[in-house]
Amino acid sequence: MHSGRQLLQKTIHSVNDSKTQTGEQHTTDENPHQQRAQTVSALPAKAQRALINKLFGMFETVWPLQFKKAWPLDVPTLANNGVNLDYKLRSAKLQWLNNERFQQLTPTQVEQGIQHVESESRFIPSLADFIRYCTTVDYEQHGLPTVELAWQEVTHHCHEQTTHAWSHEAVYAAAKATDFFSIRCAQGDEVKALRKTFESLYRQLCNRIARGEQIPDVRPALEDARRQSLLDINEQYHEAKLQAQIKAQGLQQLTSAKSALAAMRSRLANGANSA
Repeated sequence: MHSGRQLLQKTIHSVNDSKTQTGEQHTTDENPHQQRAQTVSALPAKAQRALINKLFGMFETVWPLQFKKAWPLDVPTLANNGVNLDYKLRSAKLQWLNNERFQQLTPTQVEQGIQHVESESRFIPSLADFIRYCTTVDYEQHGLPTVELAWQEVTHHCHEQTTHAWSHEAVYAAAKATDFFSIRCAQGDEVKALRKTFESLYRQLCNRIARGEQIPDVRPALEDARRQSLLDINEQYHEAKLQAQIKAQGLQQLTSAKSALAAMRSRLANGANSA
């Protein structure tokens, strides 16, 4: 059952090699940290043909009897009311390859589809079923929490967005786009609306990850925010300590901390002189 997967992995590697040899590179959008995944439609024609041939070769390897029944190449050409059986197989390959939805798949998604088909299907899948296998996000495979678990994490930790160790960048990114403050303060129907927004954004990010795209790495920004939070806490501590000293010396009537500090220094100097 694993031979089909190995065939496809070799094909994907050869596709990537052909892109490098032809000098074609993956394109990126405006954000340099976001890399858009290569789709079948963007591959050279030769690489597309190799991909579909290997895919049907996998079908023949995993389901030989079903394949022979669907495309019985060993039957004479004039059999079956004169249908050219080799033409029938080539037509099936072209139908798959030229399908608009198949063209928008990425090699990563095709690999995912193969894995699901091998483990879950008892038959050669239809084109529609294969595309469904390709585009269904496998959360566990990509290290993603389910939509339900992601929302629970956000609601439990929306008050500590910079200090919580988020399970995945996609969870943080979707929550930030939804708005942490709104999630923290929402009540009643507002919660339902925000959850719907979050789940939509999170699914979009998960779909992009499943396609092989890269989303921005939020860890450096979070680390900066955490360091800033520590600085803020430190400043608040020293400010509170200073205010307590000013009050203890009866200098709170002065208009600024600077003038209070000057008065405190003056008192200390006078005390030292008198001693």
